[in-house]
Amino acid sequence: MAAAAAAHKEEVIGKLNVRVVRGSNLIIADPLTHTSDPYAVLSYGPQKVKTSVQKKNSNPVWNEVLQLAVTNPTKPEVFDEDKFTADDSMGVAEFNVTDIYDAAKLDLKHVSDGARIKTIYPVGVNYLGAESHVSWKNGKVVQDITLKLSKVDSGLIVLQLEWVHVPGVTL
Repeated sequence: MAAAAAAHKEEVIGKLNVRVVRGSNLIIADPLTHTSDPYAVLSYGPQKVKTSVQKKNSNPVWNEVLQLAVTNPTKPEVFDEDKFTADDSMGVAEFNVTDIYDAAKLDLKHVSDGARIKTIYPVGVNYLGAESHVSWKNGKVVQDITLKLSKVDSGLIVLQLEWVHVPGVTL
């Protein structure tokens, strides 16, 4: 029985440290007080991690690192904390880990620090609010992302991704 359960478990190919830097121009979710109490939620399959709540702030600065085990793309969501009703969605954005994963598979030991490996542009149906760069910094593959929140009138969220190799996993 245990072997059958293990066969259905997705293989962790790495971990992603996601620094949720800040949000900007988030919607006002509490019309009575003209404020919002936002927090960011990163979800991937059954995993769900979230930042602290930033009270009465439509331009929150979290600067918090959350970690997810990676098997495929993840999706951050921003919600408003409300003490009396269910939390109101303050927007949704998705990002794909394919670009940082592809860079993590490369042999980058001889690449100069700060080198850009790939640039992703905000075109088509992606959620990017600005160019995103996958880079080699301090011996690590990193990606800076600014995401436009959808299903709301305004809002951006800024993330910094860092690929973490899992011992024993060959990419």
